[in-house]
This record gives sequence, structure tokens and C-alpha cells, in this order.
Amino acid sequence: MTPEPLQATPQRIIRADLSRLIEPGDLLAGLALERFGAEALHALITSGRTASASERQRLAEAAESAGLGPRQRDLREGLARWRPRCDQLHAAADLAAMGRLGGGVLTPEDPGWPQQLKDLGPSAPVALWFRGGEEPEEVSLNRLPGPNRTVAIVGSREVTDYGIRVTAELTEDLVRAGLCVVSGGAYGVDAAAHRAALRTALEQASRSAPGSESAVRSCSAENAGKAPTLAVMAGGLDRFYPAGNESLLREVAAQGLLLSEMAPGSAPTRHRFLQRNRLIAALGMVTVVTEARWRSGAQSTAHHALTLGREVGVVPGSIFSASSAGCHRLLRETPAQLVRDAADALGLVTGAVPARAPSRNPVHPELPIPAGPKQPQDGLDEAQRLLFDALPRRGLSAPGKLSAVAGLPLPKVLAELTRLQRSGHARDVNGQWGRA
Repeated sequence: MTPEPLQATPQRIIRADLSRLIEPGDLLAGLALERFGAEALHALITSGRTASASERQRLAEAAESAGLGPRQRDLREGLARWRPRCDQLHAAADLAAMGRLGGGVLTPEDPGWPQQLKDLGPSAPVALWFRGGEEPEEVSLNRLPGPNRTVAIVGSREVTDYGIRVTAELTEDLVRAGLCVVSGGAYGVDAAAHRAALRTALEQASRSAPGSESAVRSCSAENAGKAPTLAVMAGGLDRFYPAGNESLLREVAAQGLLLSEMAPGSAPTRHRFLQRNRLIAALGMVTVVTEARWRSGAQSTAHHALTLGREVGVVPGSIFSASSAGCHRLLRETPAQLVRDAADALGLVTGAVPARAPSRNPVHPELPIPAGPKQPQDGLDEAQRLLFDALPRRGLSAPGKLSAVAGLPLPKVLAELTRLQRSGHARDVNGQWGRA
């Protein structure tokens, strides 16, 4: 049955606003949503009023139980980082703009909300923006796969021919089996997985056209018309990122869905990419890493999946290939399972992992693996990384704007800018700031 159109109800407007006010993965905000509800939290943030002692105490108790420190659990600290974006709230316009693009926003109260996201607890997204093709949004939403029909395939952006081939073959077999492949829309493994899923779905459709044989017998009728692939993005869905994948992402939107917890117009930052990984892990009932370097973000996705109690499969590569060093690291350091082919991956989905002979560790414990090039964010704490992400690569920005972009209180921004300047990460030009 086709879902009903999503109405711009007050609850949907509130959730859309909160998705702009709150950074992904903000545990204190998630706990506040659980304690106060979306409407009350929205009113508290946007009213500008001082939080009562009772509200602060209620949230502090929940935050302490969740392991947050004294400052991390302070509601006043949270309000100071959420309120700088209040003047950017225009949910009705956002919903109208996404509606014209074949999209909208899902809330946890909607029937189409992916139930797997509940496993994230208070770290679940406050809302989920989506973008389909040119058809009405309810048609796009009808393509969302059912429960237990998703596999996440992830890996490095810098991919070898081996990685592309492995990713494509696994994806093709999984889609033929009626599964939806979830990935991140990036270059490399992500793009290879999306392309293979779209190509396989097109082949299936051509075979099942009137007058031809049924496409794939193992693909049940309940999966007909469902998305062969989902792309989970780190920024707003009003633009395609990376730009080099625009044509691919348009195809994913047309045949599958683009998803993001970020409101339209939000830039994809490093912090948001890392937080996006937890959504990929939660949406996939199993995560498979096909090729990953030592510092690949795919390892973040794998660790999120393991934390959620999901199965993780890893495709090994040559011990001489830096492109597979991250895969070997996962096999050596985590409970991840070795994946040789689609049968192994399907076994992880069904729980029927094929019996195999004990495998020798693919990386000798004493074999040194290079840590990879040093990154600009190395050594920065969470607040400094958020602020560094907000600093423009070209040009300059005022501290007030940086406060809104980073989601940090202005006094914190001013203090951290000085520290970033001392460490050589930021430069000050007459009170305007940019990357050094």
C-alpha cells in the first residue's frame, strides 16, 4: 500500500527545526528529547528562557547515567550551543523546497521511519530528510526496504581495481537476492556499490518486463519496487556532494533514496561524515567492508555496527596492499567475520554463516603497517574539530557565524580560536578567521 503524503504538521515542523539546531550525534540533545519531548525541547531552545532547576536536574540525572561528565550533562551548556542557530529556522520553506525535489522529512512518529534507527537510542537522528526522484514523496517513500532487507557496504574513497570488482560482485549478488545496499554516496567503494546495485536492478527490471521471464526467483514479491540502494549523506539534500558523483546520486534518488539527518543547506563537514557512519551502520542489518585503508572512515562504520550488535564482514586483500590494511586491522582486532563471497555475506544476514576451516590471520602480528599521513585534525579535541571544520578553507568568517556553523557557544568559539591559532590551525585577520 502506498504511504499517505507527509503533511507539514506542527510536529514535523518542530522536528525539522531541531534537525537544524542540533548537531548529529549530540547525546545530551538526544537525552533531552527523551526526557522533555520534541515540542518542549523546541520551545525551551527557541524561547530563550532560562532552564529551570527542575529541568536541569532531570536531564543531569539521565546524562550521568549515560556516562556524561559534569559539564557535558549541563543543560545550560547544551542550550548555549543549540541557540546560535535559532535565526536560521525556516522549516516550512525547507519542507516546500524538498517537496519540489521529490523529498521531505521523516519523523520517528511516521510509519515509514526505519525501525533499525531505534537501536541508536538517544543518539538516533531527530529527523530524517529524504530525496527521491520527480514523483510525489509518498511514491519515493514506498521504496524504503522492509526490515531485515538491508546490507551496508563501505570502504575507502581511494579504491583499487580489486576493490571495485569485489564490491561490484558482492553488491550484484546481494541485490539479486532481494536485499537493499546501503552506502554513503562518496567516491571509491561507495560509488562502486551504488552503481552495481542500480545496474543489477535495471537488469532485473528488463528481465521481468511483460513477455519475459521472471527476473530473479530468489527475490520475493514483497521486495518488488523497493530501492536497490540507499545513499546516506553527510550534508543537506538540496545539493549533491561530492559534485563529481552528481549523476550517480541523481540515479540513486530516482531508483532508490537519498537520506540525511542534516537540514537543507547544511554543509558536509568531517564531523558530520563521521556521525553519518553511525546511520549507515544502524540502517544495515549487516555491514561489509570490501576494501579499506588503515585510516579509512569505513572502520568507523564497522565499529558503530559492532557496538550496535550487528554482524560485520570484511573482505581481505593482499598483505602487501595498503588499500586493504584497514580490512586486515578489523579482522585482527575485532570480532568481524571474513567474507569470501556473497554467500558469506548472506550467511551473516540470515545467521547461517557457512562453516569454514580455521583461517590463518591475514596479517602477521609483528608486521608493521604505516599509520598513514598526518591529518590536520589530529590532536584536536571534539570542540576544536567542530570549529576547525567550520573555518572556511578560503576567505574569512566572523566568530558569530562560526558559532552558528559549528554549533558551539560564542565564548567557547572565542577561546578555542585562540588555541587553534597557537597550534597553527587558524589565522586571525582583523577579527575575521580562516584556516591557516
